[in-house]
Order: sequence, then structure tokens, then C-alpha cells
Amino acid sequence: MSDVLIAVPARYGSSRLPGKILKDLAGKPVLQHTYEACLKTGLGDVLIATESPLVVEAAAKFGAQAVLTSESCQSGTDRIFEAAQNRPEPFIINVQGDEPFIRPETITAIADLLKSDPSCDIATAVTATTDDAKIDNPNCVKAVLAKDGRALYFSRSRVPFKRELTEENKAVPYWHHCGIYGYRREALKRFVSLPASPLEQLEKLEQLRALEDGMTIKCVEIRPGGPAIDTAEDLKAAEKYLKERE
Repeated sequence: MSDVLIAVPARYGSSRLPGKILKDLAGKPVLQHTYEACLKTGLGDVLIATESPLVVEAAAKFGAQAVLTSESCQSGTDRIFEAAQNRPEPFIINVQGDEPFIRPETITAIADLLKSDPSCDIATAVTATTDDAKIDNPNCVKAVLAKDGRALYFSRSRVPFKRELTEENKAVPYWHHCGIYGYRREALKRFVSLPASPLEQLEKLEQLRALEDGMTIKCVEIRPGGPAIDTAEDLKAAEKYLKERE
């Protein structure tokens, strides 16, 4: 029996693009691309957690196991916690269902970090960027890291702020946070039991709840991947990305 469960929250009723996880991308639902990447890791079972019977039905067609979770789940984290309740695995990796280009090695790196570092409650991923359009985009979340990879803060703003723009510090990259999380089971249980925190409510970033409560989040650097699917424009960008990759 594996000690890792990959849980894929797959909410059908997305506000920005309803049904996005079942939208067609190169002949397959977006969710199937994500599921197949998770499967390639060989880390353990892959479980889709959804509020919709339509997703359960679609998952069955491509051979995936899906469970129905409560419609009252406020977030993907709540959804995977509910889905993993009767599972034995001590490590749970949360891979968003709308990440069709997630690399298997990214998921493996998250699992390796959790297993190798007992101080790490939650593991996540970052990519380095110097792209101003990304850095100034509030949908691109920035992470501030300590030298050991521990997350000090996450923000939609440009952090850290470069007070003096020298040639040297212009070249210092920002860390773009990627929305994949690995949890120790006890850390996931603690996290979902906490109320939304002040900073979380200000920035609308749930990982700040963990930091405010003193939990340790550590980050692993990964290579940038293709777009996540949040909007109809993202779907077009994903199709373009696939064609360019071919």
C-alpha cells in the first residue's frame, strides 16, 4: 500500500467558466489530462473529489475513481479532506483538476519534500520569473522565501518590493507560486479546522491561514508549465500551448 494519495478536487460549478473541467482539450476533458499526469507519477492512488454526478460519470468513462463530496465544501482543500477521510495514506497531494499541464515530476517533487523534511507541514511549488507582466498581475501569486525554502509570505502584490533598482537586483527573480499542495494528514486536518484568517480574507489566499497559525510551508522550485484553465481565454491558450509543444 502506498503512503501517498493524490487527490484531485474537481468542482463542476466553477463561477468563471462553468463545467471547465469537462471542457474538451485536444479530444479529452481537461480533467482527464490532469488525471493522466497524476497517474504517471506511480506514487499511489489518484482520487477525484467532486460535487457533481456529471464529473463522477465522466471520470468513470476514462477509468478514474471519483467520489461525491458535499456541495457545502468551501474550497478544494475542504473537498480533498472530506474525500480522504476514510483513506489510510499519511501524505495527501492536492492537484487542481484544472491543471492539465501539471508535470508528473512536479507532483513527485512535492511528495519527496514532504517525506524528507519532518518540519514541513505543507509542501508547495514555485517558479522563478522576471516577467513584469506576470509580477504585476494579481492573479499571479508571489511567494517570499527564506533561504531554506520556507515560505515567509504569499501576496498578489509585487513582493518583495525592490527599494533601489540597481542592475544587480533587477536580475533577482520573483517567485511565482503554483497552486499544488502536499499535506501531512494531521496538517490537513488542522488546516481545515481553522477559521479563515485576517490576511487570508484580505488577499483571498487560503495558504495565509496556515502561515498565520504558525504552520510551516516549504517550497520546491519547478520548471514553468502550461496554463491552468480558469476562463475561456485560458482554454484557447491551452490549445495554442499544445500545438506549439507538438
